[in-house]
Amino acid sequence: MDAVSPLVEAKGYGQVVNGTGNLTVYAYGECIKDLDKKDCDLCFAQIKAKVPRCLPFQKGTRGGQVFSDGCYIRFVSLSHSFQSDKNLNFMTLSLQDRTVCAPKEITGVNRTVFRDNAAELVKNMSVEAVRNGGFYAGFVDRHNVTVHGLAQCWETLNRSGCVECLSKASVRIGSCLVNEEGRVLSAGCYMRFSTQKFYNNSGNSTSDGNGGHNHLGVILAVTSSVVAFVLLVSAAGFLLKKRHAKKQRGLFHKELVKIYVPEIA
Repeated sequence: MDAVSPLVEAKGYGQVVNGTGNLTVYAYGECIKDLDKKDCDLCFAQIKAKVPRCLPFQKGTRGGQVFSDGCYIRFVSLSHSFQSDKNLNFMTLSLQDRTVCAPKEITGVNRTVFRDNAAELVKNMSVEAVRNGGFYAGFVDRHNVTVHGLAQCWETLNRSGCVECLSKASVRIGSCLVNEEGRVLSAGCYMRFSTQKFYNNSGNSTSDGNGGHNHLGVILAVTSSVVAFVLLVSAAGFLLKKRHAKKQRGLFHKELVKIYVPEIA
């Protein structure tokens, strides 16, 4: 894990391979592209500290990943490689992907307008992120209802992989369109929409204004049975510059502290 940090610090993402044969470990990390270097480094240091919960010395664990609204880290041992990521065949996306909807439905605005705006934004994100090198942040504002969103494909994906991942994410996040916020956490990409502007203007963001990231950490442990996963959604805010971003950061902390243990078939 330590070998990934210098790469992330240098260019915002990095991949390393250590060991040989069945002792080979692949690791990958990346920051969301709207973060500046300081916030990227801080975010990555915090999620890296969570990785020991699912390292190979833990019984039955072959790999793991930690999702945050600001960064992402993943490792996998034995014979798996990141080529699988490019083809979206690492394990099965249906088990790895998570859709996280805000606990509250939208209030105070016309729900039909909000749903339509959110749906349009999701469509825009899935298209524009591919055109923009795998990243897009923006909003839809119609009939006095604004919805903000961000989508990013991890650098391990080629263009066709990014298209496929965001297409699947768009379908998944559709279940959240009546809620204040929704996220899709995938092994290949990340997508989020919200009533609040949560993204920053740094990087390739296409919107104006100020904003920050909620910190939503998700740890996904891949067990030796391959189909049994433990998903831990943890709340741990990291420091950003804007005061109103701090308020947004705490929005879902209490509601999203859950452990998900899918049943084994």
